[in-house]
Amino acid sequence: MLEPSIQILNKAKQGQYAVPAFNFHNLEILQAIIETAEKRRSPVILQITPTYLDKIGDVAAAAMARGVAKAAKIPVALHLDHSNSLEWIQWALEHGFTSVMIDASALPLNENIAHARKTVELARIYGATTEAELGHIGGIEDSQETGNPARALADPSGALKLVTESGIDTFAPAVGTAHGLYKFPPKINFSLIEKIGTLVKVPLVLHGGSGIPADMIREAIRKGIAKVNIGTELKAAWARSMAETLITEQEPWKVVLKVREAVGQVVAHKIGLCGSEGKA
Repeated sequence: MLEPSIQILNKAKQGQYAVPAFNFHNLEILQAIIETAEKRRSPVILQITPTYLDKIGDVAAAAMARGVAKAAKIPVALHLDHSNSLEWIQWALEHGFTSVMIDASALPLNENIAHARKTVELARIYGATTEAELGHIGGIEDSQETGNPARALADPSGALKLVTESGIDTFAPAVGTAHGLYKFPPKINFSLIEKIGTLVKVPLVLHGGSGIPADMIREAIRKGIAKVNIGTELKAAWARSMAETLITEQEPWKVVLKVREAVGQVVAHKIGLCGSEGKA
């Protein structure tokens, strides 16, 4: 069932669990996410960045994700992740995405708010959910190499201003995480999550969820996180399994089965950490 992500995330916020949001990078990863989520009866968010849409083919990627989501026996949202372009936002909405993120966090606050407000205006036409970011969430998008993030954390007063004046549905504050694989454990500011959560009231998003220790994920959810983004761990599982399987197997469909199984193990683990199993 393809749904706007706010429907899924409001239930998570009320139920004090989180929904895992998995970036997909090809068909095998996409299939592994949905197959595992169905087995675990977990709602799930499929997401992809403009970078990956451009690299693997935007229309084809959107079509396969939309088709899989519609056929799924669980609630699924299709989300455009980290777009710094309103053109990509418009494109995603026209191609069936039910959720979009405008990332104007590098801009001054008033400009960030203006971009977020325009995104909300566009998304409302399609009944889609919106997300915006404040602060600096470290790492390099779509990269597997990153260290500790720069600690440019979200300012609570700025967070309230952004959410209130733009009307966005979900909010991603920088709280000490990074995109990619951590070289050192992240220093997550849990009190900041809690404080922002009491101010803004909308579901909060934790970016950079790959490789965060389990106890930290659970604590972030207790403090108010309703959506946890995971991408790099799925790519890493795919790459390891693909390399190992190709040593002895060259039949494509057999390779795909092995790779899907490996990625599915990561998906199942993250569903367990988020507490979303059985919530579909």
